Amino acid sequence: MKTNANTLPSLPEPAEAEIQQVAHRLWRESGCPSGVETENWFAAKELLRHHHGRVHGPHQQPGRNSTVRASTVSKVKK
Repeated sequence: MKTNANTLPSLPEPAEAEIQQVAHRLWRESGCPSGVETENWFAAKELLRHHHGRVHGPHQQPGRNSTVRASTVSKVKK
């Protein structure tokens, strides 16, 4: 099977339950602000992708929450 240098291997997305846990932790760590549910969801999903060894493709750019500590993911995993 041929692979293109610009394509990434297809890896499964993080589980919804994992995303929910990390998003909730991000929300709590940021002081429980209102109106940030979607932002926290996508930040959590991105954190989990990086945690599981996924990287951004050539057309994806990290969101502004991509600098959230990786310890957030490890705390949820315990």
